[in-house]
Amino acid sequence: MRIVVLGASGTLGTLLVDLLRADGHEVVPASRSTGVDAFTGRGLQEAFAGADAVIDAISQVSFSAAKAIGYFTTTAGNICAEARRAGVGRLVCVSIAGATDGEVNRAYGYYRGKAAQEHAYRSSGLPVTLIHSTQWFELVPVMLRMTTLGPVALLPTMRMAPVAAESVARLVAEEAVRPAGDQAGGSDAGREPQVRTVAIRGPETATAAEVARRMIEGLGSVGGRAPRRILEAPLFGRAMAGGGLIPEASIVDGVTLDEWMERRRSAPDGPGGPEAAATPALDPSAAGVHTDEVLDAYDYVIVGAGMAAAKAVEGIRTEDATGSIGLFGTDTAAPVYRPDLSKTLWVDPEASLEGSLMVSGAEGSEHRPDANTQFHLGTTVAALAPDEHSITLADGRSVRYGKLLLATGAGPRTAGLPPGGRVIYYRTVADYRRLRELAAPGVHVVVVGGGYIGSEVAAVLTQNRVRVTLVAPGEPLLAQMFPESLARTVTQEFRDRGVEIVLGRLAGGSEREDGVTVRLEDGTEIAADAAVVGVGVEPRTELARAAGLAVDQGVLVDEHLRTGAHSIYAAGDVARYPDRLLGVRRVEHASAAETMGKMAGRNMAGAGKPYRTTPFFWSDLFDLGYEAVGELDARHTMVEDWAVGADGEPDHSTGVVYYLNPVGSVRGVLLWNVWDSVKAARELIARTAEEPVADPGSLRGTIPLG
Repeated sequence: MRIVVLGASGTLGTLLVDLLRADGHEVVPASRSTGVDAFTGRGLQEAFAGADAVIDAISQVSFSAAKAIGYFTTTAGNICAEARRAGVGRLVCVSIAGATDGEVNRAYGYYRGKAAQEHAYRSSGLPVTLIHSTQWFELVPVMLRMTTLGPVALLPTMRMAPVAAESVARLVAEEAVRPAGDQAGGSDAGREPQVRTVAIRGPETATAAEVARRMIEGLGSVGGRAPRRILEAPLFGRAMAGGGLIPEASIVDGVTLDEWMERRRSAPDGPGGPEAAATPALDPSAAGVHTDEVLDAYDYVIVGAGMAAAKAVEGIRTEDATGSIGLFGTDTAAPVYRPDLSKTLWVDPEASLEGSLMVSGAEGSEHRPDANTQFHLGTTVAALAPDEHSITLADGRSVRYGKLLLATGAGPRTAGLPPGGRVIYYRTVADYRRLRELAAPGVHVVVVGGGYIGSEVAAVLTQNRVRVTLVAPGEPLLAQMFPESLARTVTQEFRDRGVEIVLGRLAGGSEREDGVTVRLEDGTEIAADAAVVGVGVEPRTELARAAGLAVDQGVLVDEHLRTGAHSIYAAGDVARYPDRLLGVRRVEHASAAETMGKMAGRNMAGAGKPYRTTPFFWSDLFDLGYEAVGELDARHTMVEDWAVGADGEPDHSTGVVYYLNPVGSVRGVLLWNVWDSVKAARELIARTAEEPVADPGSLRGTIPLG
């Protein structure tokens, strides 16, 4: 059978891929790192083509009911719709016991989200199996990481009958290959002939705190945490405390907690099990994509090792299956999906750096380079000679090319405080790994910069129980992007979450062995354990400029992403290109790197296609989230269209903001907690470019809020 596993980079997804392949099935691992995003629908059509079964093992940690419901409803809806189009014979959804119990899900937003997900699957009209588990042993390390503060951890009064993730994976795998017409044994058999519900529980029942205490006693530490005291708190309601999460009609797994711990003690990872390997080394040899055997010449040379570079390899292979590719990157880390560094990796306990890899040398990986593609990581290109079709490496070696792509990206602006062990200009995998080491619960981190990256880092650190002081040039936060009413709402959310906001600009400071001191222009000094500085980036144009290429706030390219030099292209953060809707611009977001990198690769291999995408971008700030297209510049005329609350006042939890130039053309659209509307926003920008709006207020309602 051909089986698609959604959420393939998580704990359960990884186990499922291995199990199903071992049983001889063709498996398509699907996750954002493989280019499949169930929330936006990106890549689902390609992944589902010819699939016999689809497994939804996607998860998202959220205490917000609104966010969880929106996320799981959208992903399940997209999956079901595409499964119907593709003729998929069976859907298997991994849910959780108690999701549809009103006494349980009213206490915790995640359960309400899973209930909405189940409703979408039950209503799909497709053969569906819903898998309910009574929590995994693997959940406890995640809970401890989230709730440990110094020597004390606070866990919910929640009764568990935990099972091993391997047991859940085996059950899910068996359900995925079950013939669609075989409904025998399901708890819904005879009532809903297309829906089968199966639950699994372990042989022992205890509270989460009791399980955690036994794990720490037996393993020494769990998930990197070993609190001396574990306190219980009835955070999740009486039904959960009374056993509402433990269904009577369920398969009983035989693995006891002692047996599970014994496996962890004897595993190669040692005590603590797979959590210890959650952030694998991404040095060149570990990634499996490095080679010292640099060839004298390649058909295609890519300079840079970021997202645009990785997608360029994919683009080349779309048009040319065999041409030789040599990629050269100064960074020693293999390319990763960069948004994860300030988003998913901090808030999703299932996420890992390995799952964020866009290129991997691991045996059997979907991202493993082919034999004609060589990644030379930790290798600097010192010079480019367009007339000679060659590059010179830092060690003096010369390499010829047929076509070349500059994907050198952008580097962080430094501002008076030199980078160091406790001063991080947040940009790379190494930066993420260092901040992870420092950002233990209770430590104090100063985040300098109240813009896009600074606000994201401040939010995710706070969600990981780090004390955060955010230094911003002005208040309200993000006022350069948002209308004042929204900016004030966002600012209040940061304060309500415990973020201390200090107004000022970085002037300097110092680093000590055990901390840092940040000095602002007005003389204010802030002492902390670490500092993260995000005050903007500059495109890395030095190589292009020295080679005589046209540079103006980026490397200038035409609509085919070609520079003025023969056979040289540029893409990603470094490229300034003619946007078909907004004119010449440079964009520093993931969508631009992905779409531009892939099109550049295709054109290097002869596709001859113009780049017509106007990229979008997005962010999550605690439970606030948005997508946006174009110029979010508060200097434009802004038209706000908010939902209306019960009190008749604007509700800033949901809305659309339109940004217009003086002529009346829409130059940007902010979709605040409004999803699946990027296409509509692009169409509006295109339409008003030809037909400007005479009455800006008439735009309200153009893009629906629901």
